[in-house]
Amino acid sequence: MTSSRIDPETAVLDDDPPVARCPYCKRPFASERSCALHLGEKHPDEWTADEETAYEEATEDEEHELWMYHVKVIIALAVIYGVIVVIYMIILG
Repeated sequence: MTSSRIDPETAVLDDDPPVARCPYCKRPFASERSCALHLGEKHPDEWTADEETAYEEATEDEEHELWMYHVKVIIALAVIYGVIVVIYMIILG
């Protein structure tokens, strides 16, 4: 039994036309950002200055989103810890 894994960032449904397509390997992408990241990872020797700029912007956006995710996780953990401490104090009080 084989399982197919679909990457939601790059998967293009059969009904939808691709938003972007790699100019080198013709792979379809669901977003321009995914295509720019693909170009930087798979075709860095072949890209143009515009494609390099798009890759750098996509990388910066991805780093910012990852940083925001980490901030949200830290806040959630702090809230959970605070709630546990308050519940513990109530039980012991």
